[in-house]
Amino acid sequence: MQQLADSVGVSRRLLFQAAAVHRYGCAELVKAAHDGLLAMKHCATLAKALPHDEQREFLAELPTMTPRQRHDLLAIIKGDLLYRTRRRGSNGERA
Repeated sequence: MQQLADSVGVSRRLLFQAAAVHRYGCAELVKAAHDGLLAMKHCATLAKALPHDEQREFLAELPTMTPRQRHDLLAIIKGDLLYRTRRRGSNGERA
């Protein structure tokens, strides 16, 4: 993975984030990531945390959000995702 990242001039983390967006994101989220509408790390968070219909809702509301609102909402979504991941891990449940 590191060799691939080096060959295209990006970090390994960015490759993993892009893979998550392509795997779990709706088509509109993938397009937003490729167009640079949202940072790849934010697109990866949305892809992992929300079902496709909620991803589309977020993207539809994006133009009306202030940068602060967008930041706060993404922080809440990321926090919820981390909480669910930790909880699932401590209960021995699988995804």
